[in-house]
Formats: sequence, structure tokens, C-alpha cells
Amino acid sequence: MNMSHDVRRDKGPSRTTNDVIVFHSEQELEAHLPCKMYKLDQSTGSIWDHTHDYIQIWYVLKGEFKHTINHRTYNMVKGNLFVIPPFAVHRVEMIPGQDMEVIGCEFLPHFINERFEKADWSKDCFDFSYLEQFLIDEEQITPKVVLTGEADMEVSRLLEEMLAEYRQSKRYFELVLKANLLKLLSVIIREYTKLADKPSEEDDRVEKYRDLMTTVTEYIHVHFAEELRLERLCRQFNLSKTYFCYLFKRFTGKTFNDYLIDFRVRKAAEWLVETDMSVTEICFGVGFNDLAYFSRMFKRHTGVSPSQYKKKAPPINGLSQP
Repeated sequence: MNMSHDVRRDKGPSRTTNDVIVFHSEQELEAHLPCKMYKLDQSTGSIWDHTHDYIQIWYVLKGEFKHTINHRTYNMVKGNLFVIPPFAVHRVEMIPGQDMEVIGCEFLPHFINERFEKADWSKDCFDFSYLEQFLIDEEQITPKVVLTGEADMEVSRLLEEMLAEYRQSKRYFELVLKANLLKLLSVIIREYTKLADKPSEEDDRVEKYRDLMTTVTEYIHVHFAEELRLERLCRQFNLSKTYFCYLFKRFTGKTFNDYLIDFRVRKAAEWLVETDMSVTEICFGVGFNDLAYFSRMFKRHTGVSPSQYKKKAPPINGLSQP
């Protein structure tokens, strides 16, 4: 790694002789937890040439900004991410008028394995495989990763869950943070291996439908309780049935029917825990029209029947379940 930057251990960010801002883990991360989660928007403002002594992951939820590293500038948009190793110099520039939002994750290597606190980067340690791809010289950094389909949804889900755990700080939340971080790094590493292949014209063409498919899934999340027919959605979004199904599977990793059932079951599980509605009420409330079919799908996804799931749920407002 390039360790030539003059990293001082005083309070707050400092500056190197080249006017590079240095952020220190002692001030940016909590002493008892070498990992931090946060969400930023355009109000944060541009962050000029800077470096830090921890690993940083940024994932773009919406909008656009410019990321510069190694004297090259890249436009970061929804579904893009970057991973910056310790001591690499980069900058972030906001674009006027852009409603940008980012989820950030910052962590020290010893959050993965305590032996890394002493810079013991032995490849004999299995956990080093989580970091090997990222602990590299500045010139070798991958400045931008374009996520699509299932990988994009998984990264977004993992980061949102990590952010919620970090903010709520429930008991053992550190374990969930670490487990999700390991899964997140695994997904990103797989995406890195794909970058050696030049994107095909088909990839470029499909990418143009990202916003449309996002709108489709958001529509499903709002109208899941209604009768959602594939043919009607195809007409509504002006796509042929064949191409709609192709795009939907490409961006979500699931068929339309599987995605809808999965979402309805997850919503039913929430209601079983958070409300006093009966199983029958929830069945019809989430869009199933057949109680037996609902029970079969619910057990297939959760391993237990709706009634068993409800019995295991914690009491509502301190009252026992009926």
C-alpha cells in the first residue's frame, strides 16, 4: 500500500504538505467499534482532496456526483459504488441541482479480524481474502463499480440493514454489522471479477431500463395488495411481455410472480408480528385470495405456518397473543 502520506494523530482532520485533508479513525470512528454507517445527501457539500486511515465504501442510492481519483473523474449514479483503501487520495464533487443520496460504510481492517490491527496481512489467514482485493496501491484502485440486477439489490439491502442496526444499536448489533459487512465484501469481490470483461452492447442497452424497472418494483411495493397481473403491467409500462420478464429477472434476480409472492409473504410476516390481525385478514390484506395457497407459500418461504409464526411473535403492546 502507498503509505507515503503524512498522517498525523492529532485531533480532527489534518492537512498534509500537499494540502490533502486527512481524516483519522480516532475521531471518525467510535473507540469501541471500528465500523461506522451513515447516509449523506447533497447538503454535505464537496469534499476536496482527502485521505483516511480506514476503508471507505460509498453506494449511490439516488442522484449523481463526481468522484476523482488518480487524476481521473468518474460520474457516480444510482447503483454505483466505490471502495477506497486507507491512505488513498480522492475527492468528491457535488453537482448543482442534483438530489444526491449515498450510504457510507467506513471500517478498520481489524473489524474483520483482530490480528489485522497489527498489520498482520498474512495470506495464510482466511479472513484476509475479504480485504486482499481492496488493500492495494492507489494506481490499482477500481474507481467505480456498476451494480445491476440481484447484486445491486443485495448491496442496497445489506447497507440499509447495516445502517438501521448502527442507528438503533440494539444488543449484539455489532455482530449483525460484521456479518453483513462480510457478505457485502463478498458480493463486491464477485463484481470486481466481472470488470475484466468489457461491457457488451446488450449490457449498455439494458442499463437504460434501470430507472423504469425501479419504478416497476416501487409500484409493486405500493400496490401489492391489489390484483397485479403481468399483462396489465406490461401495457402500463409499454413493454412486451417477453422483454418485461427478461428485464425484471435481470434487475431483480427473480421472476415477476416469485418477486410478488416473496414481497407479499414478507409483508404478511410483518403484519403477523406488528398487528393483532387474524391470519385470514392478513391473507386477503396482502393480496392472496386463497387461504390454503397463502399458508402454503408462507410456509415455503419461512419454514412455518402463518399461525405458528404468529404464536412465536412477541406480544403486542405488552399483551399476550390470543
